[in-house]
Amino acid sequence: MARKIRTKQEKKKKRTKILIIILVLLIILGAAGFGGYKWYKKTHTKQAVEVKVLDSIDDGYGYSVSDRDSKYYQKEFEELKKILTASTIDEEAYATQVAKLFAIDLYSIDTKMNKYDIGGLEYFYKDKSEMYEKKVMDTIYETLLDDTYGDRKQSLPLVSEVVVNSTEKTKYTLGEADKAKEVDGYLVKLNIKYKEDLGYDTEASVVVCKENDNKRWSVVDFQPTLDPKYDTKKDA
Repeated sequence: MARKIRTKQEKKKKRTKILIIILVLLIILGAAGFGGYKWYKKTHTKQAVEVKVLDSIDDGYGYSVSDRDSKYYQKEFEELKKILTASTIDEEAYATQVAKLFAIDLYSIDTKMNKYDIGGLEYFYKDKSEMYEKKVMDTIYETLLDDTYGDRKQSLPLVSEVVVNSTEKTKYTLGEADKAKEVDGYLVKLNIKYKEDLGYDTEASVVVCKENDNKRWSVVDFQPTLDPKYDTKKDA
């Protein structure tokens, strides 16, 4: 039987087919490798927790609530929004709700990302906020672990209820020495309850005064007791 002799053209076609097959295989392997890499990166690389703003109170107030805040805080935030969007604002109710939200946010430490994520900051008097931040970081937030990737393993308090004992008109001295001035305010006394008792403060006395814009009520003084040591002058 005579052996078939392949022409140069046939040999070239065969080499071309082989090269195409090899190229296709390389493309498939490359795509599979890239897909595997993407899957591995997605499943083995930590993803930072994304915090989304759920609602805000604008018109110069600057309050907001996020999906990281507790359900209880979100509920009380809605109460504040109702007060501030009413046709006439009840100033005492507004000041009282600020004190309440401040306490909830400050002591719901489980919702905080890290020790720099200071609870109650947006309700604190702007001119005193830096001092407040430092005090909180150096005390009740000092041992708070970072939760950027949502993997924190730490028992932390979460406020379940804040009960308002009383709201009283008061006078408070703002500033120091020759720049000191006496302003009107409210002294709000609170009881704080938690989902789990971890030994955190259960009482608070909060003084709330108007900011310089004469619009926002803000916390100027906070003490974890119903018997505060500062001097206040109650209105008759």
